[in-house]
Amino acid sequence: MNFFTLLYQALKATSAEEKCVLVQDIYTHFYSLKFVDEPILLLQKPTFANFCTILPKHKVPQGKVLKTDLNFAHLLHSIAHIEFCAIDLALDCAYRFRNLPLQYYFDWIEVAKEEVQHFLALQHLLNLLGYQYGDFGVHTTLFDCMQNCNILLDRIAIIPRGMEAIGLDVNPFLCAKVNASKHPIKEELLKVLNTLLKEEISHVSKGDKWFHYCCNVEKIPIKEHSKTYFDILQKHHFSFPKANSLLNAKARLKAGFTQEEIEYLEQNHLKNIQIK
Repeated sequence: MNFFTLLYQALKATSAEEKCVLVQDIYTHFYSLKFVDEPILLLQKPTFANFCTILPKHKVPQGKVLKTDLNFAHLLHSIAHIEFCAIDLALDCAYRFRNLPLQYYFDWIEVAKEEVQHFLALQHLLNLLGYQYGDFGVHTTLFDCMQNCNILLDRIAIIPRGMEAIGLDVNPFLCAKVNASKHPIKEELLKVLNTLLKEEISHVSKGDKWFHYCCNVEKIPIKEHSKTYFDILQKHHFSFPKANSLLNAKARLKAGFTQEEIEYLEQNHLKNIQIK
C-alpha cells in the first residue's frame, strides 16, 4: 500500500475509532509501505464535525471549576479534543509535504500514534464518568490553523514549536488544578497528564529538529534561525492564551528551545503578541 493513500484514509476517517485503528496500522507497517507521490487532497471540513457540535471557542465548556463529574468531564473533553486534533495535525504534516527524508515521515506517524494513545486514555476517563468524546461542543482552532499553514517552515514553527509548546507551559498549571481537587478520578488523570508532558516534549523536539532542517534547506544561517522563528510567529499573528503568563522553561529546553529564545518569548511575546 501507498503511505500517502493510507494517510489520507486516516485523515478523512469519519469516526474516532476508525482513525485510531488506521493510524496504528500505518505505524506498525511503516517500513513495508511504498512512498509514491499522488495528488494532495485537503479536507473541506474537520472529521470531528461528524460527531461533535462545533461552537465558537469562547462557548466551549472548559471545566474551570473541578468539583463534580460534569466539571471533570468538561475538562477531559476539552483535552481529548486537543489530542484528537493533534492526530490530524501530525497526519497532515506527513501527508501534505512531500519529497522529504524518510525519517521525517516516520517522526510524524510516530507522533500521530502517540496522540492516539493520549486520546484513548482521555476517552477512557470520560467513559468512567459516563461520557464520551462528542458529548460536548468543540472549536475548530487547530483545524483552521492546519488548513492555513501551507509552507513547511511556517507549519513547523507554528504548530510543534508554537501550539504544542504552549501545551508544555499549560501542563503544570493544569496538574496543580487537578491535584487540588478531591475528585476520585484525579490520580488517574494526573498520570495521563504526566505522560502527556513527557511525550509532548518529544513531539516539540521533533518539531525543533525539522524546523532547523527547513532553515538549513532554505540556506538560513544558523545564527538567524531564532529570528526566523519569531518572524514567523509575527507573520501569522501567533498568540498566547491568557492563561500563559509563565513558560515551562525546563520542558522547552528539553524540547530544543534555547535559553535566549525562552527569554525573548518572556520579554516580548507574552506581553506584546495579540492575546486570544
